[in-house]
Amino acid sequence: MTGAFDTDAWIEDYYPESRDMEQDPTDLRLGSHDSDAGDRVPRRSPVGGSMRVTPQSLAPERGSGQQDVDAATEVSTKVRVGAKRGRPADRDMHPDDESRINQFAEAVRDYEILPDGSIGRGDGRVPERTVENNLGILRGFARWLRAENRDSMASRFLNDPDSLAVDIADYWASGEDAENRLNSALSHLRRLASEGQELQAVGPGPRLMGRRIHDPYPDDARVIDGLVNEELSKLRPASISRKNASRQRKFSDWLKREGRGSIVSRLTGTDQQQQSLQEDFRAFTKAEGKKVVVSFDRLRQYLGAESQLKPHEPYPDDARIIDDLANEHLSKLGPDSTSQRKVVRNMAINQRRFSDWLQKNGRGSIGSRLTGSDQQQQSLKDDFRDFTSDEGKMSVGFDRLRQYLGAESQLKPHDPYSDDARMIDGFANEELSKLGSDSTSQRKGVLNLASNQRRFSNWLHKNGRGSIGSRLTGSDQQQGSLKDDFRAFTKAEGKKINVSLDRLRQYLGAESQLKQHHPYPDDVRMIDGCANEELSKLGSDSTSKRKGVSRLASNKRKFSDWLQTRGRESIASRLNGSDQQQWSLKKDYQDFSEAMGKKLTMSFKRLRQYQQVVEANA
Repeated sequence: MTGAFDTDAWIEDYYPESRDMEQDPTDLRLGSHDSDAGDRVPRRSPVGGSMRVTPQSLAPERGSGQQDVDAATEVSTKVRVGAKRGRPADRDMHPDDESRINQFAEAVRDYEILPDGSIGRGDGRVPERTVENNLGILRGFARWLRAENRDSMASRFLNDPDSLAVDIADYWASGEDAENRLNSALSHLRRLASEGQELQAVGPGPRLMGRRIHDPYPDDARVIDGLVNEELSKLRPASISRKNASRQRKFSDWLKREGRGSIVSRLTGTDQQQQSLQEDFRAFTKAEGKKVVVSFDRLRQYLGAESQLKPHEPYPDDARIIDDLANEHLSKLGPDSTSQRKVVRNMAINQRRFSDWLQKNGRGSIGSRLTGSDQQQQSLKDDFRDFTSDEGKMSVGFDRLRQYLGAESQLKPHDPYSDDARMIDGFANEELSKLGSDSTSQRKGVLNLASNQRRFSNWLHKNGRGSIGSRLTGSDQQQGSLKDDFRAFTKAEGKKINVSLDRLRQYLGAESQLKQHHPYPDDVRMIDGCANEELSKLGSDSTSKRKGVSRLASNKRKFSDWLQTRGRESIASRLNGSDQQQWSLKKDYQDFSEAMGKKLTMSFKRLRQYQQVVEANA
């Protein structure tokens, strides 16, 4: 851009020893107005509306003009003190500097990439923190110029860069630019065109602001930017997408400097072209001294070419289980859990790879043997050993798959009674045989139940109590003791665990003990009528609420059955009766709860209201 110059080189020529001098900070702070600075700080005289360095200004000048210098120094000091007391930034700068900086801020924030990709990088946006940092540096320098009674920088960018360079040197010498960031900020400001409406790229690389980046081939830059924008629009992790793009630019920059073809010109070309690209990449990583991932395959897919990564084709039943497990784990992780999400995906890839190997070698799927008999599980282990000997050592997480399916982990297996183990496995296999290979959730339910049953039998075994099978279909006393042990087991576990003793009982050919309630006929009419009325108010999709109504009705039948078997009066005959009748019903409910070992919800109030409505209508 016109008017650009190398400020650092100018300063070094003007002050060859400026950075090595020792000087009182107060002398440096006051710049050319401090006569004690001698020939170390240039003096100026106005020339053509700007401040130019004169040879005479380099010599010490004291005498009759000293009072004027001291007065100027005092004014300068007061102006700067006023600026530090919180005066608005607009009043501390020359108007043209203020206007120029504000135009620059607006241009940077509105910067857009052109359709051909020739301007900007990515979407052209600059992080707000970067913008604010540079604006702060520029405003600081502009305020200093105004406080020191020096001309604006905007008036001298193009027509008087030399005097501006002197001011920059003074600014640095005054200690105001301790981190030497002004030159970088000014280089960005110079990108603003003279009319102040658009930015112009300066130097190699299309980046607008920030650290120096790589200068890739233009065709590579367009594809790389297009891919990163596509990924960001899909809410992919921004840090990963940008890191990949940076590595791709770095490789393209190396190819350009080495006089080798671009990535895009060979990425989807002939076998010979693609091979030469791979060879160049190996030379690039050797030159870098480390492996740099550039994700050729993602670029290839972005261009519409087929992925060259070796696709795995697992068994369909394995694919469903693997994907479901991975999705379940990923759903529990936050978007910033990058490393954990990567572990989950890598594990899923290994599992698909093993299943693909099994299918190609004519061996059974993972799912068909993972929770099967001991012989099936052993054959799966043998196949995995063969697989790792061919493909190398890797983890496939059998136990996590097994637990996902509801089977007991084999890392800490339970030790049920032998007769219970045979019964539980037989029941589980019978249930699984009724399900299709795609019934993942139902298979999971069966295996979960079998795991709970083994867990209960293991507890019985460890505590020296009889097995499930030895008491499940025995005498009333034996079945009662089994129920007592189950209550003790759930208490010890601290939570209710479903073992479905009745389904095991039916598997053994015994009659189900569920739904054997025989409530009073008048209670049946009242309970069913109340339940049907409640259900009529619910939609077909109100599954949980309908289940609650049905469970409540079951509790009432169970209570009525208990009343009848013990020769006590029905619920309906006492629900809206005398105080004595209602008290006796309440007392019977307490006895019933004590006998059951838990309090079952009855909702007498809803029954009472329903009965009152029925009687009123009658």
